[in-house]
Amino acid sequence: MLGNASRLGLRLSQIGKVTPGSRRVATSGAALKNFAQVPKELQKKMVTFQVDNGLPVHIRGGIVDKVLMAFTYVVCGLGLLDCCRVYYVLSYPAEEKK
Repeated sequence: MLGNASRLGLRLSQIGKVTPGSRRVATSGAALKNFAQVPKELQKKMVTFQVDNGLPVHIRGGIVDKVLMAFTYVVCGLGLLDCCRVYYVLSYPAEEKK
């Protein structure tokens, strides 16, 4: 019984390995000819995002990206404040009147 388990483990460890034959098929010239041309607008955006200008990629899109990032920070801050409010309400419940 243990022999079968070790063979199964060996087979599972070999699943993700790349063999020279599979590399050759994946990079063949026939497979690369099936792709469409990249539109000019997309090429311009690709160049904009690939320039090394010191900015993180999530704000390289300009003012729209900065506004979205600020909105995300505000929503996260409000969520954190609401978590603190919930913890306070649960820690100190209101007294019931008799």
